[in-house]
Amino acid sequence: MGHPVLTMEGISKEFPGVKALSDVDFELYPGEVHALMGENGAGKSTLMKILSGVYSASRGTIRLKGEDVTFNNPLDAQRQGVSIIHQEFNLFANLSAAENIFIDRPEMVGKAGRIKWSKMFDEAQRLVDSIGGGEIDVRQEVRHLGVHSQQVIEIAKALSFQADVLIMDEPSAALPENEVKKMFEVVNRLRSQGVAIVYVSHRMKEIFEIADKVTVLRDGSRIDTRRIDEVTEQSLIQMMVGKEVKQLYPVREQKHGEEVVLQVKHMSLDSTHRVSFELRKGEILGLFGIPGSGTHTVAERLFGLKRGSGEIIINGTVARINSPSEAKAKKIAYVPPDRHRQGIIKPMSIRQNLSLPTLPQLSNGIVMDRARTEQMSGEYMEKLRIKAPSDQQSVDFLSGGNQQKVVIGKWLAANPEILILEEPTRGVDVGAKAEIYNIIHQLAGEGLSILLITSELPEVIGLSDRILVLHKGEVVHEFQHGEADQEQLLQRASHPRIEGGAV
Repeated sequence: MGHPVLTMEGISKEFPGVKALSDVDFELYPGEVHALMGENGAGKSTLMKILSGVYSASRGTIRLKGEDVTFNNPLDAQRQGVSIIHQEFNLFANLSAAENIFIDRPEMVGKAGRIKWSKMFDEAQRLVDSIGGGEIDVRQEVRHLGVHSQQVIEIAKALSFQADVLIMDEPSAALPENEVKKMFEVVNRLRSQGVAIVYVSHRMKEIFEIADKVTVLRDGSRIDTRRIDEVTEQSLIQMMVGKEVKQLYPVREQKHGEEVVLQVKHMSLDSTHRVSFELRKGEILGLFGIPGSGTHTVAERLFGLKRGSGEIIINGTVARINSPSEAKAKKIAYVPPDRHRQGIIKPMSIRQNLSLPTLPQLSNGIVMDRARTEQMSGEYMEKLRIKAPSDQQSVDFLSGGNQQKVVIGKWLAANPEILILEEPTRGVDVGAKAEIYNIIHQLAGEGLSILLITSELPEVIGLSDRILVLHKGEVVHEFQHGEADQEQLLQRASHPRIEGGAV
């Protein structure tokens, strides 16, 4: 196997009142894809921030290619051979791919400050081609590129620093399902070139498909490092949460009612396509499609974020919904796909975030009723099992799973009859996923009608009573619970005319 390219020994990190990491060891070899797993709050982000130069360790040693190293900042780490690809890309949309790769690089500037355009384009294209991005024109502005192509540009930027170690933080989170395999092809190319990759992900399926080894952290400590063929999904979950999660997707204890709560008739999703469907009381209706299918637009239309033709009928009455306030008045709530930008206000406390949609009901004129607000906050912290010292805790310091529970809780406080959940467990660890799935089933059991929009195939299959498959703005197939597997769903979403497995 040779010598490790990276060794981290006895890494500890302490913040005021918090011990984030305790004597963690981590080793990485050239050409190895090493998965790093653990629940949110386990210490993964802290360890990677130390490795990428964002934090300094309180104690411990980092050796790169056999030499002790210290990283003073992320640029220092890059120059020494450690780069990170963040979950949210750090690209300038109005600059070309080549400019993004070599931005602020002295070697691309000649005499009198003139940019060496020819050299920049040639070097950028060579880097992109080397990782399978030959279809990308590096002269094109990034805003015109797809998500996978933007990820290739991020990787090329990292490789331009001659990266020996590449950290990929939730690399598939921004990618549609049909582009994950392209990302794997890029990872395999990097592996064949000897680049060592730390692959941080919550997605079990990906870990078993792409990783050579896996290290699990829990509560700031390393639990174990194993070859991927030595573990199972269940054993990984047990290492991560400290117990066995026997039933990730709970079994419905009662069947939903037959009463139709929501009817959508000929809703326009673009200039030519319309969708129609019904949602029953207490039903979990899954909506699945690849990007461009129109699932996100359905959510936007129902919550008044986008206008168009067609009818929305709620409890037998045609509803006019042209704004979120009108949707709220019709007892519709929406948990958006990006909690950081659309769901929570980070500087605010749990209590403040939970009270946002119901401020008029929680105030006496212009003054907040503190007792009622505190009672409401406590009720939903208990109901959703939000883990925090108190409801005065800033949501910025919560784990991803607890942040998502706050987003769900604030809309439940508005007492909706219809709840739209879009990507409800994105960026959430497996333990928190199981809790959120139980919450969803509990809410449906209490009679709440749920429209579930998710790109995670196991999630839509495991939770839904029915699944509607969308393709280019049209409902092309309906599956009852238990009828569909992942392959069938993807086939229908990609090739709606498939019958018996043939196009």
